[in-house]
Amino acid sequence: MMRKLAALTALLLLPSFAFSFDCPEKSSGERTEDCPWAGVARLLNERAAVDGGLEKIFSADAPGLLRQLDADRANAAVLKLWGKSVNYDELAKGEIVNPAILAFLSARLGVAGPRGKIIHAGVDHTYGYLFSLLPTSFGYKRARWVRPDIETGLGLPRGSLGPSPSEGTLLGNVTCLAGGIALKDDKAAMALLKKTGAYCSGAVKKFSFAAVGHERVSEEVVLPGGRKVVLRTDLVPFRKEAGGNSHLLVYSVYDSSLKRAYLVTAFPVNSSFAAAAVSPSGLGADKPVLTRYNAYVEGLTDAGEFKGTRTAAWMKK
Repeated sequence: MMRKLAALTALLLLPSFAFSFDCPEKSSGERTEDCPWAGVARLLNERAAVDGGLEKIFSADAPGLLRQLDADRANAAVLKLWGKSVNYDELAKGEIVNPAILAFLSARLGVAGPRGKIIHAGVDHTYGYLFSLLPTSFGYKRARWVRPDIETGLGLPRGSLGPSPSEGTLLGNVTCLAGGIALKDDKAAMALLKKTGAYCSGAVKKFSFAAVGHERVSEEVVLPGGRKVVLRTDLVPFRKEAGGNSHLLVYSVYDSSLKRAYLVTAFPVNSSFAAAAVSPSGLGADKPVLTRYNAYVEGLTDAGEFKGTRTAAWMKK
């Protein structure tokens, strides 16, 4: 027992660099673009297992992220525009982000922390994904923010949707972009979105959302008690392919109990993925309606199978 206590004491006294790992870690398939985030994630995981003192790691290795979190905390509208997510990847069969990291990020932002596997989708899908070490068949979750595919595809300046933006915050910029696309037909949601302007980069604010036509798949179901839920998948064509991707996918949910829609996630997809999403064979009445892309909708995600109507329509400019 004394030997264990001595070892623990020694670990607690180590500076953050003593926990350092190579980044990129070649055996895990990481690339230069994964750094420093993958390396910081390993530091955080190590520290979480020892004493939970994650702020020391963030302050030393990602101080810019702390500034972004503090800025986002000041705007409740940004946080209210997101729903909930499941911190588990069904395809990769693994936990996406260490819950201790999500708990720290949530506390810093002033939102509810993880409830089992359930977490604030905006926290999870932006800052949280930077620190995911779970390999998937599509690569690491952070790829959507550390690679320039979305920016190049939509004609936005490099870095405007990255984790170290020159203007705005990662969460704010993603909220403004995804919200401007998926929520522009929802007055209540747009009223919230208009309050987020100070947290967006100038490039994102100038993006011509009115000129963005795209296809939307809507999956509508009526739950017990008459509550209507519509799962919406918006597929925005890129101006040019980037990184093998041809569209930005934005996933959102309309919930009649809230009387407005909210965001769940956004990521780039290739042409085959986009074509499959709007395939006529999957459209029509009496179709299974299931949440996708790690979304969590209470009363639907965890309540068995429901059937509803799946439609596709071109959303006009």
